[in-house]
Amino acid sequence: IAIGMGGISASEFLATFGLSSLKGLLGIAAPVTGGLTLGGYVSVAIAQAGVAGFSTYALGLVTKEYLANGASWGADGPKAVVKRILDTIDEDSILARIKDELRAKIDLRRLRKI
Repeated sequence: IAIGMGGISASEFLATFGLSSLKGLLGIAAPVTGGLTLGGYVSVAIAQAGVAGFSTYALGLVTKEYLANGASWGADGPKAVVKRILDTIDEDSILARIKDELRAKIDLRRLRKI
């Protein structure tokens, strides 16, 4: 499954690494800017959660397909199965749902007072 999802795993790693670095810079800059960078920090954290959530959702669908075929990729092979699944995923609705859930859990008014 990991080999079949290789492209997504590598992309997720690069996005997570980049976003984590940006969050670190924003966090370090918070005292200097009087907390102004915390708004950007929250936005980056939400984007990072979206990437992780989408990757996890896609991995779950691929795993489901693999196990439904008796722990086999079938005649098409892993690349074709992963491509077919990724082509059917509605990325926008998944990301919107993740962002909405995160925003509901984060009280942005509380963060603005910091």
